[in-house]
Amino acid sequence: GLKIQIASAHGLRSADLIGNKSDVYVEVEIEGKSDSKVTTAVVTGTGSKKDGAGENEKNSIDVDLQFVGELKGYVAGDKILFTVKDKDFLKSDDSLGKATVTEGGFGGKLVLEGAGE
Repeated sequence: GLKIQIASAHGLRSADLIGNKSDVYVEVEIEGKSDSKVTTAVVTGTGSKKDGAGENEKNSIDVDLQFVGELKGYVAGDKILFTVKDKDFLKSDDSLGKATVTEGGFGGKLVLEGAGE
């Protein structure tokens, strides 16, 4: 297996209609191996403007996840998919962004695709 660590997520949009917040969690899995999926705990973050943000800039959410897990079945060359989601109780969960990592691209910050939608 492959050990993974997720420290935090930053600059997320608030996906909930009420309360300017998102209930954030991350799913991590090996592409094509859905049984490898691990999921962080849900952490609620509230949107706020960054220091120095312009009037038209949207609030963004930062959360500390502090997750350590293991992807079982990992072999060299596998692509690892990270999906940041907002937990919703009344409808399906919203995606807050995705990133794909291949060998050698690991460590440091991942830039999420589709994070502002």
